[in-house]
Amino acid sequence: MLKHMCRRAVLTGIFTYAIFTTGCTSTLLLKDAKSPQSTTSVPATGEAAVVAKAADISSLPALGRDDFNRLAASSEMPLFWSRDVTNPGVLDADELTLLGVGTDRRPYLEHDKLTPLFARAYRALIERRRREAVRRELDQGRVTLVHTDFSKALPAEREIVRHVTRAARIIEELFALQLGSFGLRNCMPPGDTFSRALFRRNQRPWCQAPATQKDPFCNACPDFAGQFSGLYPPDLAADPELCRKISKAPNAAVLLDPFTVVRRGKAGLRGVPYSREWPGRMHEIAAELRAAAAAFPAGQEQAFTNYLLATAASFESNNWQPADEAWAAMNSTNSRWYLRIGPDEVYEDPCNRKAMFHVSFAKIDPDSIYWQERLAPIRSDMEKTLADLIGPAYAPRKVSFHLPDFIEIILNAGDAREPLGAVVGQSLPNWGKVAEEGRGRTVVMSNLYSDPDSRTIDRARGDSLLSAESMQAYSDDKRLSLLDTILHESTHNLGPHSDYKIEGKRPGDIFGGPMASIIEELKAQTGALFFTGLLVKKGILSDTDARQVYNHSIRWAFGHVSRGMTDEAGRPKPYSQLAAVQLADLARAGAIVWRAGSTAANGRDRGCFVIDYQKIPAVIETLMQRVGRIKAKGDVAGAGKLVESGVQKEGLSLIHAAEITERVRRYPKASFSYAISY
Repeated sequence: MLKHMCRRAVLTGIFTYAIFTTGCTSTLLLKDAKSPQSTTSVPATGEAAVVAKAADISSLPALGRDDFNRLAASSEMPLFWSRDVTNPGVLDADELTLLGVGTDRRPYLEHDKLTPLFARAYRALIERRRREAVRRELDQGRVTLVHTDFSKALPAEREIVRHVTRAARIIEELFALQLGSFGLRNCMPPGDTFSRALFRRNQRPWCQAPATQKDPFCNACPDFAGQFSGLYPPDLAADPELCRKISKAPNAAVLLDPFTVVRRGKAGLRGVPYSREWPGRMHEIAAELRAAAAAFPAGQEQAFTNYLLATAASFESNNWQPADEAWAAMNSTNSRWYLRIGPDEVYEDPCNRKAMFHVSFAKIDPDSIYWQERLAPIRSDMEKTLADLIGPAYAPRKVSFHLPDFIEIILNAGDAREPLGAVVGQSLPNWGKVAEEGRGRTVVMSNLYSDPDSRTIDRARGDSLLSAESMQAYSDDKRLSLLDTILHESTHNLGPHSDYKIEGKRPGDIFGGPMASIIEELKAQTGALFFTGLLVKKGILSDTDARQVYNHSIRWAFGHVSRGMTDEAGRPKPYSQLAAVQLADLARAGAIVWRAGSTAANGRDRGCFVIDYQKIPAVIETLMQRVGRIKAKGDVAGAGKLVESGVQKEGLSLIHAAEITERVRRYPKASFSYAISY
């Protein structure tokens, strides 16, 4: 007897896409309205299993009338939603018409009620609508390759790379556990390669791209698994009051610790350290890091070896200070490698408190030395200049942070592997003694967005929004195009920083996690432009150089505004909101002006922005002072008023956010994929 076999090899994670299927196509048969004995074929590839259990559709998103009729027609179903009167947005039995002459209604309507067979047909349409949304989500990304060839490297180096990549696979599992998506990895039906591609890219079934992140049908799981965080008890994870309730708990300090999950105990909520919540995976990562350290010949790469060993111990103890100390001691002069592995950023946590697991693995770019030599002597001047601008509310500190290292990324994993785009600069750590004393490291990822496709699209976006005159300041010179990122990350270490305390309270306790993130990132990006002016005054940059930096930063802001102000769960997007605030301030002062009757630099788009580069320094200085004082004083009301000035309707209208969004989204965003050759 011949059996149709369906074999699937599914390797999830950052290194393998492939899903091989054979013999998996199927057809769903529905009774046709013309005859109870006849059938209507609804072709499917893996859809039959989804539709077969579709009698209950009450928990699924509801199709609108237009979608219902469009999908029914393309599916050869004799169903038509004729009007939408009784319950707007809901298909009622008296609103369903069966197409054809003398059509028998019984398969779909009986006793003036919709039948189970209709529910199955309706579920089939929902499944088609879901897959349309999944395709649309995927189409907003453009695969962008980051390839590193170690085939000719020394055996010890290849061994190190193998162990780090194995650790990275486990990090992706930990990140999925934090997101709450780990248990949903098998929610997709066989043969549904698009949904699997979405899950692999996003590390979750929930859509992330701007045009689909709020589409209720955009989900890799056919049962539309709801979004929740794995860091909190299931009954609290979806509670809109989650963060407030935890912050008011008697043991709030323990529950809000960045390296714990919140679980229910006999006496109420309790904080469980990461090392106790996921001991097996934490030990596995530690073993891989120790094996990587052992691969180095004695006496070589001592600073990197020290970091590998210290971090291995931190994964087992949940004490991350030793790892931070060893990491801060490593730099571009004592190691050719860059690695940060562990829990750091908080943006994926609903309360912006819990550190998410990630890996950034790279080689040091020799161009690091260029900006280090120029900026290192003026770090104290930068701190004093900012303190003088803020005034009595803030006293300058002694700063000794590492100036940015340029690094060439080998791979990003976990929280560092974003579905679309990538972080190109980072300052860490966020907590602890190293952060408090300003001894953290700042890095700039110099090889991201440097491929020809990314450069072409970057130029096209700018040409669609800016005038030809303004685009004369465009540059893709690596050192200048990365300078605002370098200064952004440096500013995180200057002035009232993320670990700065007011009457013993950190910014997160004063402003709340989301607002604290927005204000800190707004401080950093405003500092990038503020210190550009300082570099001009000190003769490090020319006026032409500064205009190129301003041009790059404004185009960066356009990109973030195009993504919307909130995510799929309604949480604020820090970079989008800070970009809107900056652009709105520049627009109010006439530093950027929308000319509706002018043609953009591409010669096609009507309406464009004109930049008055001479006005930018004064606008930025005023904004820098305002943000610095808000942070230094813990001015919650001032923070809210400032952010609202950019993200509310008036601010978005002022900066023509609709036009920005339409033009930027014409071009798919980079979706970075990492390939390593041994």
